[in-house]
Amino acid sequence: MVGRALRTFLAGLFVAAAVVAPTALAGKPTIERIDVNDTFVDDELSAACGVEVTVTVQGHLIRREFPGGGVATVNTINLGIIATAGDNTFRFRDVGADIAQINSDGSITLLITGQVPFAFAGVLKINPETEEVILEPRDRSEEKLAKACKALTGG
Repeated sequence: MVGRALRTFLAGLFVAAAVVAPTALAGKPTIERIDVNDTFVDDELSAACGVEVTVTVQGHLIRREFPGGGVATVNTINLGIIATAGDNTFRFRDVGADIAQINSDGSITLLITGQVPFAFAGVLKINPETEEVILEPRDRSEEKLAKACKALTGG
């Protein structure tokens, strides 16, 4: 679904940046703002709800890449999402900060905070290289999906 796909993409960017960042000299971060305005059929949400669901995502991501050790990247996410099926709508947000941190042993820890649609609210901490979960938030996927499908099917 939209949140998982976006966060998976961002996690890949974090790992790539974290691997490159230790070789750079210390200095100011580079900052990039990415505006998002996209509409598409969400196949996973459509399959889960049994109706075709069109999703519109609007907002922005701010990517900060830090040279040197320690924190390699910080992405702040602020996206408003509207799912529609016929005349029915369901609104939700993808907000938070994702941080790729380089540990003293050279390993990378990815910290995902905030509200990830159809996944969780809170903090998820993983090692993106081994996919080991270090800290796991409360899973809200089933209850959020049920709420969305109820709204989108008019039930």
